[in-house]
Amino acid sequence: MNRLLVLILSLFIFSNAVQAIYINKEIDSLNSLLETSTDLEKIEILNELSKAYDTISYDKSLGYAKQALELTKKYKGKEDIAASFDRVARIYYFLSNYDESINYFIESLKKREKIGDKKAIAQSYNNLGVVYLNLNSDNKALEYLQKAWDLSEEIGDDELMKKTAINLGIVYAQLSNYYKSLEYYERALTLIDETELKQLSVCLNNIGLVYWYLEDYDKALECYLDALKINEQERYKWSISNCSRNVGMVYIELNDFNKASLYLTKALKIAKEIDSKHLIKDCYITFSDLYFAKGNYKNAYEYHEMYSDVKDSIFTEELGKNIAELEVKFETVKKEKEIEILKNEKEIDVLKSKKNKNQKIFLIIFLLLVLFLIIILYSRFLLKQKTNKILEDANQQLNIAINKISKSEEDLKELNATKDKFFSIIAHDLKAPFNSLLGFSEILVKKSEQYDKEKIKQYSIIINTSAHDLFNLSENLLHWARCQSDNIKYNPKKVDLNKLVINIIYILEISAKKKNITVYPEIPKNTYVYADANIISTVIRNLLSNALKFTEKGGEVTITSVEKDNFVEVSVIDTGIGISEENIKKLFILENQYTTKGTSDEKGTGLGLIICKEFIEKSGGEIWVESESGKGSIFKFTLPKTEN
Repeated sequence: MNRLLVLILSLFIFSNAVQAIYINKEIDSLNSLLETSTDLEKIEILNELSKAYDTISYDKSLGYAKQALELTKKYKGKEDIAASFDRVARIYYFLSNYDESINYFIESLKKREKIGDKKAIAQSYNNLGVVYLNLNSDNKALEYLQKAWDLSEEIGDDELMKKTAINLGIVYAQLSNYYKSLEYYERALTLIDETELKQLSVCLNNIGLVYWYLEDYDKALECYLDALKINEQERYKWSISNCSRNVGMVYIELNDFNKASLYLTKALKIAKEIDSKHLIKDCYITFSDLYFAKGNYKNAYEYHEMYSDVKDSIFTEELGKNIAELEVKFETVKKEKEIEILKNEKEIDVLKSKKNKNQKIFLIIFLLLVLFLIIILYSRFLLKQKTNKILEDANQQLNIAINKISKSEEDLKELNATKDKFFSIIAHDLKAPFNSLLGFSEILVKKSEQYDKEKIKQYSIIINTSAHDLFNLSENLLHWARCQSDNIKYNPKKVDLNKLVINIIYILEISAKKKNITVYPEIPKNTYVYADANIISTVIRNLLSNALKFTEKGGEVTITSVEKDNFVEVSVIDTGIGISEENIKKLFILENQYTTKGTSDEKGTGLGLIICKEFIEKSGGEIWVESESGKGSIFKFTLPKTEN
């Protein structure tokens, strides 16, 4: 997965690509011109020779670029000198000599800052950011890339903004700041032209990688599939195979093993068609992960064996290439020395020197082969360790399953205890309001003709109060039961807390007027929380009802809020009878269900506070109470301000 970042980097390292590719005849032609040119003319010829050697030998390219730089410093202005420093810095970068690359880029930047060329300055910032990215100095890379972004945005250079945005996406991902990484990738997407399909597919693939790190597998899948669609449309076989493998990895995490197998099979088939051993290796290890996830440890082990074989094969090939390069260098040195021998009168001494050098080179090759054998043996040792690790993981998974079963038994016992308590509440607390309803309604039915209007009104008030108590109790029981069975849908969104509280106060206005209690809503305007409006309404309604219930006639209830960090702290303050320290400990706990009559003998079950606690915790907040007997109570709870 991490190779995708490098791919992006290689596409957008610098603002200008290496351009010309010259054949040997053209290089000879430039060398001929060099011999007859003036110093001023040599600058352009040396730069062209440097560019020509970019595809052949960076060492020679660097030599010509440095010669051009020395002449440029003598005969050219600051702008050309800055460009020449930039040229040398790039070649050092491709030679992986990052320290020298940084030194020359900084010299180029200094010249450009003196000129005041903002576009060139932004390019230098971008280049320095990329070099530091390769040195894994992510904070330093971020510093320069952010400067490049700010400046390119200021001058409105879309092309430079696009490349810098992608590089910022990379560095933020490496710093594990994935949301910031996504922000810059999304900016890059808006700047990529619809015809730049290759860049678009790579950018989408990198966005998928970030969502992978965030474990947002649905979005990762969406990005990978979009990238795959583009690659299939343009027939980029390497990218089709790579994206298909990424899709397969996501489906493994989503436990959709059939689709994972389908895409991995496709990826492996194409990888074999184009003979990309790196892709084949990646497909094998992913197949191993797939079968491990399915619990098929035999197949997982077999694919891991194939992965190790291909990995060893790649190493052997790369070692062979390195040896071949050494041989080419040796042959080059050999030819050059033969030419010198023909010109040198001491031919015998030169031949002896050549023989000694040949012996050293062959000794190096021999040592490399020995090193290769050591690495092969070590890789086999690591493979054995990996196999043992697979067996250990299998045992660990078995232990986890056993622990889950034990946990389920404990949860079942707790659920039965909760059920018993629930039915106890129903049996005890539903009886009183029903007795009042049945008793007083029966009296009215049988003896209403014997009573005057005042008596009938008195009984009607009792019946109405009992009905309200019964309704509130039933509503709380229903909320609590749904919460316990996890049937309450939690739909959080941005909620205006001020408007919500005012609506609830309006609903409870009659209850407040009965006791001549003044309710003060002191929630500041534009106070927003991220929560489910229905759930929070239930919490505030319960807390406000309790405050009215336990506040003396003529008292006050105040609802306030204050913002603290990422949360809003809400307080429901009353001037009521308060709660003792002993009884505070009983609140919010079903087993210790605490209830008492209000100041006007209002009845309650204590279930409302339990519901409040569960709803607030479901919303990502906390709830608590501060109170003393006879000094009123303050019920406080917190809610997040934003989704994060």
